[in-house]
Parts: sequence; structure tokens; C-alpha cells
Amino acid sequence: MILYVVTHGACTCKMLHDVSIHFALISVFPVTMDQNDKISDMSLGAVVCLVSFFIPPPFINNLKLLNVRIANHTILGSSTTLKCTFDLEGEHLYSVKWYKNGDEFFRYLPKSKPNIQVFEKSGIYIDIDKSNSTEVVLKSLELSSSGTYRCEVSAEAPSFQTVFQDRDMITVEEIPWISGLQHEYNVGETVNANCTSSKMEIHAQLVWYINNEKANSTVEQGPYYKKYFAGSGQLVTTVLGLSFTVTDGHYKNGEIYLKCAARLSTHYLLYSDEKIIRFTKRPPTESIISNQVKQAKMQENSISVQNTPNIIHMVCVLVFCLRNNRKMLVAY
Repeated sequence: MILYVVTHGACTCKMLHDVSIHFALISVFPVTMDQNDKISDMSLGAVVCLVSFFIPPPFINNLKLLNVRIANHTILGSSTTLKCTFDLEGEHLYSVKWYKNGDEFFRYLPKSKPNIQVFEKSGIYIDIDKSNSTEVVLKSLELSSSGTYRCEVSAEAPSFQTVFQDRDMITVEEIPWISGLQHEYNVGETVNANCTSSKMEIHAQLVWYINNEKANSTVEQGPYYKKYFAGSGQLVTTVLGLSFTVTDGHYKNGEIYLKCAARLSTHYLLYSDEKIIRFTKRPPTESIISNQVKQAKMQENSISVQNTPNIIHMVCVLVFCLRNNRKMLVAY
């Protein structure tokens, strides 16, 4: 004798024009009965999906996904919180699921014990003690933590409504950094520096700023790319050079302010260290001062040389006069 045990669940497929296909899942378990009508064997049978196109009428409560908040960019080794806010509108919560690049890694089922289930996924390390139906805390972020994250919320029967929303997150090794600078520059000297992004899965678009204004492309050099192979993936470091001659116009209160940023998306810039690079205008160097002294001495020497003929002439006249006076005295 075979007895069929039936269980059910729900899932939703998003279609065009905001129409959802709701699946009523019926799992059929064939159960083998012995002569004493006792269960002797159970195995998982086929899963039958009954598909129904269902648009809830206005008078039925509608589950609403209010907001999904995920940091656009995170730093390697840090932690971040994924937030999913929803309004059941009178419905009963069936599940909250989180996905990364289409693979489920977290599930919250309020009627299950335990109510949190975690699935292994590259770059995902969950702090279960701090996670719940509306928040998932990721710790020890890796570069592979980058990806598209989805929060999916489902209601209980009979509506089986499901709503979801996607957000992108990029994890970088560190903020861009500036190298190659001296401590001080004088007017007329050339500034040469590099802005370097950390290793990441995308080509970062770097931008230089001089005194908080975007630098002209004529003073930028590059960008240049360096590729690294990490496991089955590839990481890229971007470098953008800066070269310009210092003028009086560059100084703001005796200083020049430089910074760079990595544009990782349309509306997001990851800036270099908030401590803006500064240059202090210094007095002339010793070599310049010594040259000025030499020029002054040369001018003095030239003046003395130019006056030498006049002095010799005066001496000759004086000697001539003395001789004439002596001859006149002898004659007397």
C-alpha cells in the first residue's frame, strides 16, 4: 500500500508590466505502507508546480518592499549591514531571503526552528547573532564580496505575494593613494605624482583635483592598468599620473591642495585620504642666495675696474705737477 503525503510552499516569478506569476508548490512524498499499515519507507517524489496568473484585486492586502539599503562600496576586511525594510500590510510573513549574484546565502523563516539558515557562498561571512528578518551583517569582507545583492520577501498563503529589489556592492582593498610628491615646491618647479587605485574587479576611473577643482586633462598622464590573477578571477589596479609647473596662481594662502578620487559608478566617487596634500612655498635656496651674492660682487668689481683709468690719470697729473714745482724752485 502506498500513501502520498502532500506539503506546499510558494514562489514568484516577475514578469513584464509588474505582473507576477505565483507558483503553488506541491511536494508529493510517496510513503510505502506495510501490512500493519505502518510507514516503512519514504522517498522524495516529484514536485508539481501549479501555475496561476494572479493579480491581487484592490481589496486584497499588498506586501510592500519599502527600501533595500546596501553600501555601494566597502573596504576589504571591514563589515557592512544589508538592510531590507518591508510592510506586510496585514499579510503574514513566510520568508526573507538574500541572494548574491543569483545564489541564495541567507534565509529567514519565522515559523522554523532555527529561523535563520545560512548557505555557503564565496566572499560571504555572516554574523548570525546580529542578523534578523530586516538586517544581515556581513563581516571580514573580501574582494570576492563584490556583486549584486537581492532581498526577497514572501508572504504566507493564500496570496503568496513576493517582492524583491537588487543593489550592487563593490569591495575594494583601500581608498586610492597619492605618491611621488615632495614636501615643498617653489614657483617654476614641476610637480610629478601618481594616483593609484586598489586592486578591484573593475577598471576604476581616476580623477585628479587641484585646489578642489578637477584637473585639466592636459596635466594628466595615463591611465595605466596592471592586472593580477586571483583564483579564477582577475583584479586590476589603475594608475593616473599628474604633471604640472607651479605658478603663483596655484597657491591658496601659501599652500596647494591636491587629492584624487576613483569613480566606481555613475554617482559615486571614492576619494583619497581626507588629509589633503599641502605644499608650502619656501624661501630661495642657498644656491640661489649664493648666486645673488656673487653677482653683487661682480658688479662691484666691474665698477672698480671701470674707475681705474681715472685714478691713474689723476696720479699722473699729480706727479707732473710736483715735478714742475720742483724745477721752478731750483730755478729760483
